Amino acid sequence: MTRHCRCAALLMVTVSLVVSAAALCVYFFHLRRVEVSLPEGTSLSVAEYEGLLDLMGNDRTELTSVYRSSVHGTIYDDLLDSVGDAEPLVFVIRKDKYVFGAFSNCGLELPDDPTGVHHYDCDFDLWWFSLAGHFEQPTKIDIPRLVQHVIVAGREGSWYGANMYIGGYLVLGDDENSDNLWLGVSGRPAADIRSCYQYTYSRDVPAGYMGVRDSDDDALLGGSKYFHADEIEVLHVMGNSR
Repeated sequence: MTRHCRCAALLMVTVSLVVSAAALCVYFFHLRRVEVSLPEGTSLSVAEYEGLLDLMGNDRTELTSVYRSSVHGTIYDDLLDSVGDAEPLVFVIRKDKYVFGAFSNCGLELPDDPTGVHHYDCDFDLWWFSLAGHFEQPTKIDIPRLVQHVIVAGREGSWYGANMYIGGYLVLGDDENSDNLWLGVSGRPAADIRSCYQYTYSRDVPAGYMGVRDSDDDALLGGSKYFHADEIEVLHVMGNSR
């Protein structure tokens, strides 16, 4: 009888410790979620924001939402006026179930000529990310070092329309570009910045990708090469992103 009581007591203590450990994990997980303060006006959910911060790799990182197409307007000037000279920047694109974007270690540097184009790098700190719809969890997608470029058209630009282009070789002619994002694709100044063109070479997409691919097996983060985004947001990185 005594032996049975001791065994029962030991079992109860063991179960109690397991339950306590599980409760502690839930408590700290909840505490972390409470501590995360979403940027005012952002379209990101708590889970998406936490995922983005994890990818940026620094708990001290803080972001401020400086532009949303649904709030500030959908033309190229609206984006430029809202973002100003802020840097570094995070671009978030929503299309159906997909949430993805790019981190740029620099800002939007307009050309001196409003009809021209400014092509520059960002100290080799430019990368893609997916927050929903492509992987089981938020995932960083590296852009090859040699193609980490940003191209910004002037406000009166006519080079493929007034637009912004992130990541990829600049190829003039009939060849397509790689690992890229265009916002406001058109033959004249963009009527709607949500008109996008994007794809990423299959060799640059991490294992576990479950999103749409084209006939060449390249990843289409927006579901197709050309798509109309539901929302575009730009966030200013206030803390250290490394």
